[in-house]
Parts: sequence; structure tokens; C-alpha cells
Amino acid sequence: MGKKLLFGLGALVAGAGVAVAVTKKLTNEQKDKLAMKLDEAVLNGREKALKYNQYMQDYLEDKGIDSLKDKVVSRADELKNDQAVKEAFSSLKQATADLKERLEATKDKFEDLAQEDSADDWNDDIVIDGRSAFGEAKDQPYERPTETFYPHNN
Repeated sequence: MGKKLLFGLGALVAGAGVAVAVTKKLTNEQKDKLAMKLDEAVLNGREKALKYNQYMQDYLEDKGIDSLKDKVVSRADELKNDQAVKEAFSSLKQATADLKERLEATKDKFEDLAQEDSADDWNDDIVIDGRSAFGEAKDQPYERPTETFYPHNN
């Protein structure tokens, strides 16, 4: 990517240098001709843009895009005033309110439980220290071999 960037910058600098050299070598008469051609190209571009804009407007009128827009707006108004949609929104609002109440109740319940737990309750937990528990198990005398519970071939 670095090589492409350097090449692009080099081309840009070269193009700028050529543009400066050309403007220095152009006479006033050539500059005027160039300016007139540029103005003429801009005017032609404007005329074409206006012509194609008119083509587009005619096409949209022929295809009935305005009537489609009116249909969409009227259908949206119908849905806004429809009883089923109103019921769905009210049901959604009620479900949201119920969920909020349930979450608040659960939050309060957990806060109450957290306040009831004291530091003494946490000391009842069994903690296995790897060094002592496994060390004691190793020190125990070997009592019995492992039993197998699958059928023996006798």
C-alpha cells in the first residue's frame, strides 16, 4: 500500500507541475479560448441536467408515483386509527409496565436478602485448601482397591 500511496502522490505532484507549466506558457488569447470552452461545457451540462430532470418528472407522473405516495399515507392513517393496532399498543404498554414492576420487585427482594445476610453466614462455607486436603488424603493408609461394578466373566 505504501508504494501505491507514493506513486499516487508522485502522479499528483507531476500533474500539478504540468498544470503550472501549461498556464505559464498559455498566452492571454489561449486562456480566453480555454475559459470560453469551459463556460460552454458548464452551460451544456446544465441544459442536459434540466432536460433529464424533466424526463424523470414525466416518468414519475406516468408511473403514478404520486398516487402511490397518497396510498401509503392513507394506509398509514388507517392503521393509526385501527382498533387492533391500538389494542396491540396498549397490550405492549401493559406488558412493559408489568415487566418493570416484576423487575423492581425482584430487585427489592434481592436487596432485602443481601441486607439479611451477615458476615457470620459466609463463614459457614467449606473451603478446601489444596495442600492440606490432598496432603491428608495421601497420608491415609491404603485401605481397599477400586471396585469394578461391571459383570465379571466367571
